[in-house]
Amino acid sequence: MAKCPACAHEVATPFVLNADAWRWLVCPHCSARLERKNPQIVVPLIGFWVALLALGRLGHRFAVVAEVLMVAIFVVILVKFMRPELQLRKPLPKPEIELKINDPSN
Repeated sequence: MAKCPACAHEVATPFVLNADAWRWLVCPHCSARLERKNPQIVVPLIGFWVALLALGRLGHRFAVVAEVLMVAIFVVILVKFMRPELQLRKPLPKPEIELKINDPSN
């Protein structure tokens, strides 16, 4: 569950990999079109994760510290994906050319 930025009500979010459900996500209370914000912290944490792999090779104590930090990073990333932040979807742009099919021709 995540909060709608427009009305602050809880919104049930689909599974992370279900792209079609994310495309049609709307708030059931205010009908605002919503989309998932990109998690800003995941990329630095993955870089830190890779650095911990090298730290684990320096000795037993460093390996234990690296494993504990890796578990903590994994939990933070999981929480970020399970409780995504939502933002309002930008409205579709107006078309530059309009087809007037029902208008009589001149």
